[in-house]
Amino acid sequence: MTDRDVYLKLCAVAEELARLAEAAESVVGNAALTSAADTLSGTARVIYEHCLGGDADGIH
Repeated sequence: MTDRDVYLKLCAVAEELARLAEAAESVVGNAALTSAADTLSGTARVIYEHCLGGDADGIH
C-alpha cells in the first residue's frame, strides 16, 4: 500500500464516520463518531502535509 493509498483510505473512512455521526441517535454516539472522524482526518492531513511535503504530485 502506497502513501497515497493510505492517505486516500484515511480520508474515505473519515468521511464515512462523519456521515455516520449525522445519523447517530444519541449525543454520545455523535460525539464518538465525530471525534473519530476528526482524528482520522487529522492523521491524513499530517501524512499529506509532513510526510509528502504538501504537494499532491508528491503522493506516491
